[in-house]
Amino acid sequence: MITAEDHRPLHFVLWRAEPGGMESAVNAYVAAFGPHRRCFLFSLRPGPNKLCPQVSGYTEGEASDRRLYLKWYRYCRAHRHHRFHLLNCGPVILLIALLAGVRRPLYHIHGTRYWRGSADRPILRAAWLLCAPFKPLIVANSQFSADAFRRTAYRTRPVVVYNGLGTGALVAKRRLRTSLLHMACAGRLVAGKNVDLAIRCFEAVAEKYPDLELHIAGTGTVENELRDQALAGPYRRRIHFHGWVTDMPAFYARMDLLLFPSSHESYGNVLVEALINGLPALVSDLPAFEEIHGDPATFGLGDPADAELFIQRFTAALSRFDALCECSFALSPQLAQRSAMDNHLAAIAELHARA
Repeated sequence: MITAEDHRPLHFVLWRAEPGGMESAVNAYVAAFGPHRRCFLFSLRPGPNKLCPQVSGYTEGEASDRRLYLKWYRYCRAHRHHRFHLLNCGPVILLIALLAGVRRPLYHIHGTRYWRGSADRPILRAAWLLCAPFKPLIVANSQFSADAFRRTAYRTRPVVVYNGLGTGALVAKRRLRTSLLHMACAGRLVAGKNVDLAIRCFEAVAEKYPDLELHIAGTGTVENELRDQALAGPYRRRIHFHGWVTDMPAFYARMDLLLFPSSHESYGNVLVEALINGLPALVSDLPAFEEIHGDPATFGLGDPADAELFIQRFTAALSRFDALCECSFALSPQLAQRSAMDNHLAAIAELHARA
C-alpha cells in the first residue's frame, strides 16, 4: 500500500466524473491512498463531480477538443511533478501529459472496442507510438485487454491487474441456487449491451416458466426504448426495471439467473460479481468472459448478433439449469480471491511506486 513517505499528490483522470464500471474504482483509490496524500480529479469533459466528492480538488475539462487539449496541457504542466493515473483516456491525452513533463503516468486500460474500426485509428496508433519512448506504465484489467492493446496500439506488454471488487458482501450472501424464479440483467443500458435481446430471451421462455420474472438493474441512453419494448410485449407485468442499484450484492442475492448478452467487454465486472455470489450466469461468447468462467460450453450462448440462435441456445440452456448452478457456485472461491479489492489496491500502489 502507498506509505506516508510517498506523499506526492495523485491526479485521477477520466472522461466524465460520473458513476460507472471503471469510474467506481476512483472512490476506492481515494479512500485507500487519500490518507497519505492529496487526491485530485480531472474530468476531461465538462460537468459536475458526481463520482467522488471527497477529493481535494476537482477540475472540469472542455467540450471542444482544441480547448480541452490546451487546458489539459496547462494543468499537466502545472502539476508535472505529481503522480497521474489515467483511466482509459486515450493516447492523445496521454501524449499531451508526457509532453507537458509528467513522468511515467499510470495508464489504465478498461476498454478495447474504441481501438477497432475507427477512422481515427491511424492517428491513435501514431499517438501511441509517440508515447512509447516516454515509457508510460500501462496496466490492463484483463489478459484479453492486454493482448488486444498489443495488437492494435503498440507492442508493449501491459501489466495485468484484475478489477478490484467489494467481494465481502458477495461472498457473505453466496448460495447454491435450486429454483428459477428471478432472472437478472444488469449493467449500463446502452447500445451494445443488448438488454433488448435479454427481454426477447425472457419472452421466449416466459410461457414455459410462468413464475419467472425479469429484473433489469441499471440506467442508460436506451432505457426508455427498453421500457417501451417491455410494455409492448405480453409479459409486461413480469419485467421490472430497478434503475441504478446501490446495493448490488443484495440484488444478486435475490436473483436465480444472470443473463449478460453484451457484444463487447474488456473484462466483465457484472459477470464476476454474479459468479462470486454463486449466481448462475449465461453470457455471450466473448474472450473476456471466457477468461472469467473458462467453460464456454456451459456458460456461452454464442454471438448476440445472431439473435435467433442466441435465443434458441438460451432456451436449451435452461434445461441444464441444475448443472449450471453447480458450475457457477464452484467458481466463486477463486474469483473472490482474484477480485479482492485489497489485492487490487496493493498492485496499483506498487505500480505507482515504480513511477
